Amino acid sequence: MADNKKSFLLYCDLIHTAKKMKKEDAGELLLHILQYVNDEDPQTEDLLLQICFEPIKQQLKRDLKVWVDFREKQRLNGLKGGRKGVT
Repeated sequence: MADNKKSFLLYCDLIHTAKKMKKEDAGELLLHILQYVNDEDPQTEDLLLQICFEPIKQQLKRDLKVWVDFREKQRLNGLKGGRKGVT
């Protein structure tokens, strides 16, 4: 994740995947997600975990790009100093 980023989005529809998993596997998936967003580079040989995590990982990457772009836009707007008539 980005430096100084303290949160991330986890979408509610993940419940459909988690409900189909054994509780132990769902717990492993959650731990894997948390390790990933904390830059711990989690690795696993568990094919089920790899398959379940990949779309989550791709969504996290898309969300991070949106956040970085938004932060940059806000930074540039802040540089304008609230001047009237500046777009």
